[in-house]
Amino acid sequence: MDQSHFCVHGHFYQPPRVDPFTGLIPKEYGADPYGNWTEKIYHECYQPNATVGNFQKISFNIGATLFEWLDQNHPETVRAIVEQEAMVFQRTGVSNAMAQPYFHFIMPLASARDKTTMVRWGIRDYVAHFGRHPQGMWLPETAVDMASLEALADHGIAFTILAPWQAKDPAQDTTKPWRIKLSNGKDMVVFFYNAFLSGEISFNPGASENADGFVHDWLIPQSQTLNRPGDQLIVAASDGELYGHHQPFREKFLSYLLDGAVEKQGIQRQYPALWLRDHPAEGYAEIIENTSWSCHHGIERWRDVCGDAPTAIWKKPLRQFQDRLADSIDTIYETRLKNLIRDPWALRDDYAVVLLGSDKIDTLIQRHTSQSLTPGQASMVKLLVEAQFERLRMFSSDAWFFFDLDRIEPLNALKYAAHAANLVEQATGQDPSDGLISLISEARSELSGLTGDMVFLGYLKKFEKLLRLDQV
Repeated sequence: MDQSHFCVHGHFYQPPRVDPFTGLIPKEYGADPYGNWTEKIYHECYQPNATVGNFQKISFNIGATLFEWLDQNHPETVRAIVEQEAMVFQRTGVSNAMAQPYFHFIMPLASARDKTTMVRWGIRDYVAHFGRHPQGMWLPETAVDMASLEALADHGIAFTILAPWQAKDPAQDTTKPWRIKLSNGKDMVVFFYNAFLSGEISFNPGASENADGFVHDWLIPQSQTLNRPGDQLIVAASDGELYGHHQPFREKFLSYLLDGAVEKQGIQRQYPALWLRDHPAEGYAEIIENTSWSCHHGIERWRDVCGDAPTAIWKKPLRQFQDRLADSIDTIYETRLKNLIRDPWALRDDYAVVLLGSDKIDTLIQRHTSQSLTPGQASMVKLLVEAQFERLRMFSSDAWFFFDLDRIEPLNALKYAAHAANLVEQATGQDPSDGLISLISEARSELSGLTGDMVFLGYLKKFEKLLRLDQV
C-alpha cells in the first residue's frame, strides 16, 4: 500500500556578530530585554525547541557561527540538541542533521578555493558536534551552481535540499529525490521541497496555529493534489527561527505536528537520509544555476540591485570591494608563505581545528612546515592565517540581504574586512586595501548618508589605535 511521508526541515542560523577584539557581541539595538539578537532568539526559539524535543522530530542544520555561540553561552542546549540527534541515529542508523558551509556564503559567488574551505570547515564543525561525517549539507539560501554541488560531492556529501523553482523542469515531481549528474563523474541527490506548504508555514501565521488543522486543511489536500504513484515524501523547509521567534509558540505547533497530528492521519514522519536509505534516488533532474530560495532574481540580491531591493545600489560596490580585497589578501598570503609552509591553502583548510578548540595555532603551523621558523616568521604566519579567517567571515551573506547599508550586518562585514586588512599589515607591512578605497566609497546609505569608506577606514583607525595601546 502506498504511504505518505512528511518531513520538516529547519535551517537554524545566526550571522557572526562578535567584535574581533573582544570575541563578544556588543549590545544591539532592538534586542531588549536581552543584550543582543542572538540571545533574544535563543530564548524565543533555540531553547524552547530543544526543550520540547524538536531536534529529534525534524531534519535540521545549525550554522557553525550559531553553534559556536551556543557552545560558549548555552552548552546545556547544545548537549540537548546532540542527544536528540543521537536518539534518531540510534533508532534508524542515519542522522536527521545536515551540515552547512562554515560561513553563510552565497556559494555560487565564492571562488573554488573558498568553496573548498567552507565545505571542509563545515564538515569539521559537524563532526565535532555529532561525531560522524554528514550525509547531507544545506547550502546557505539554497544558492546553487554546479561547482558548489561538485564541491559537496568531492567531500563525501550525498544530498542537499533545494527550492522547486531551482529545478529546470517546472513540473518536476517534488515527492521524491532526484540525482544531478556532475562533471566530476559523481552524482548529487537533491530533495526539492514543497513550495506551497513551506510558504504557508513561513508566511501565513494562520496555517500554523493548530497542528491538526494544518494536517487536515493543508497537508492532506496537498498530498491528494500531488497524488503520485508509490510512496511519496513531502518536504516543508523554512528558517528554524520561524518556530518561536518569527511566530511565537510555534515550537509547540511543530512538536505536536510531528508527534501526534500527522500520525493520526496515517502519515509517517520522515528524514531525508532515512528516505534515501529505503528509497534510493533513481531518476535524473537538472537544476537552474545561480538560483536561491529567497531571491526570485537568481542570486542578484547578494551582488547588485534587484526587485527585492531595487534602490540598494550600495550592494554592488560592497561586493566588488570585498572581492578585490580578498584577492589582495590572498596574493600576499600565498607570496609570503610559499617558502615557509608546504601548502598555504592546506594550512587554511586545517585552521578549523583551531576554531573548534581541538588544536593550538602554533602546533598547527608546526605541522605544516618542514623547517624551523624564527619567532618573527611564526608570528607572521599566525597573523596571516587569522586574516584569512576574517576575510572569509566578511562574506557572510547577511551583509547584502537587506535594503540599506547602515545596518548591523553590512557594518559587521566591513568591520571584519578592516580587521583582515589590519592583520595583514601587522604581519607584512603591506596594506591590502591600498587602491581599493574608491570602490567602497561608492556604497552609500540612503537613510543616513553613511558611506562604506567612512565605515572601513573608521574601523581601520580603531584597530590601529587598539594595537598601539596593546603594545604600550
